[in-house]
Amino acid sequence: MRVRAILTDLDGTLLEPDGRLDVEARVALDTLAAAGVSVVPVTSKTAAEVGWLLAQLGLFGPAGFENGAGVLGRDGLARLSHAAVPIAVLRRVADQLRAATGAPVRTFEELGDTELTAITGLAGPKLGRARCRQATLPLAVDSRWDEALRAAAPPEVALVRGNRFLHLQGRHAKADVVPALLAAVPGAGTVVACGDAPNDVELLSTADVAVIIPSAHGVHAGLGAALPGARVAPAPHGRGWALAVLALLAEAGRPR
Repeated sequence: MRVRAILTDLDGTLLEPDGRLDVEARVALDTLAAAGVSVVPVTSKTAAEVGWLLAQLGLFGPAGFENGAGVLGRDGLARLSHAAVPIAVLRRVADQLRAATGAPVRTFEELGDTELTAITGLAGPKLGRARCRQATLPLAVDSRWDEALRAAAPPEVALVRGNRFLHLQGRHAKADVVPALLAAVPGAGTVVACGDAPNDVELLSTADVAVIIPSAHGVHAGLGAALPGARVAPAPHGRGWALAVLALLAEAGRPR
């Protein structure tokens, strides 16, 4: 059966950790477009970042943003989920968690541009778009604090570990926006999902075929343990993404 859509995380998956697009990933995107396969980003990035990236990547939407907080439609409008918690509320919760646990939490908003560039590779307008958060607040804190912070969190929020940050957000996940995203993708066929971090577990679980994209250090332990039956790309980041999705495209085209 043909591949209908590829739901994909961005940083560290389709894109390099610093946000660049690998040459092989660019070729793969062009090949998928020619084959009529929709590539649908589902990411922790903001709607502002996603809108800009769709244009750069030659994609038309839709896309999920801020870990399932909402959907950016093909009309360019960002629509928040009912489960999204406004950023102003998340700021107050972050202060409460610091006070309750003593954790050395610093929010994305509290980090200076130089620090964020060192962590994310983003600078200038790219960093500005990353700061346009509506419903998630990334926290810079060691993962050893995760359990204590989750225990102290109020019931309306969740703390989701990504590759670089612990994301403070409403009780939503990337998987929550998948039905709305696929409703905008025509046709039938296999749905593939690609990701590289624990916040991708639910997303990968929704797909017919789950593909884990390793880093230069291998598969993230939390992701591999949660999805033992998933495929693993043969190389890190964008190159691995390209090799994995093109292999699936070739398999789909073989007679059975």
